[in-house]
Amino acid sequence: MVAQKQVRDKLIIEDKKILKLADKRGWTVAHEQAWHGWKTEDKEILKLVDNWGWTVAHEQAWLGWKTEDEEILKLADKQGRTVAHVQAENGWRTENKEILRLANELGWTVAHMQARHGWITKNKEILKLADKYGYTVAHTQAWHGWKTEDKEILKLMYKRGYTVAHTQAWHGWKTEDKEILRLMGRYRWTVAHEQARHGWTTEDKEILRWEDKNGKTVEMIQLEYSQKKIIT
Repeated sequence: MVAQKQVRDKLIIEDKKILKLADKRGWTVAHEQAWHGWKTEDKEILKLVDNWGWTVAHEQAWLGWKTEDEEILKLADKQGRTVAHVQAENGWRTENKEILRLANELGWTVAHMQARHGWITKNKEILKLADKYGYTVAHTQAWHGWKTEDKEILKLMYKRGYTVAHTQAWHGWKTEDKEILRLMGRYRWTVAHEQARHGWTTEDKEILRWEDKNGKTVEMIQLEYSQKKIIT
């Protein structure tokens, strides 16, 4: 007789032989039950995988279930998306460096995912983790309002040509450090240009003369901002 029980008017199968039955996509009865809110802690069932590498654990995590079991957290689909990534996307957090470093095929780590959802770290090793485009955890944190004065971190640049300093400046951060101000991003756009675009001013003649690829100086950006402010 098939092991089963009634939960909220739904028939729940618990017989492992039945749970492991899969369609041509590799989608098992266990996957289907998980999709409808059923949960299990049985590792053998949690590891069941469809043709895309999506496990029952992934499905449960997608619907809010959480685990701290490292073996389960490391389960990855064919795109490298781990159970830990899915949990982090739903607000779960960890300080476990091994788990934080787990990356999908694009290099996007669990740390990136946590940072996207408000988690903050000051650990340089983790802040420097970068996806395949060079976009670091520090960039992700800065994009969500975090600030740092650490020059090593501020100078981190991703392939589109923007540093962490540029990202912070975009969000209103200001510095007077010339070494940081002259950092150039895409099209020779400096941190000074970015700060000027957001209301920062300087009387330093050298800085005011700095040009981007199109010949636009920091001074011109300052004037544009002041004129825009008057109009508005």
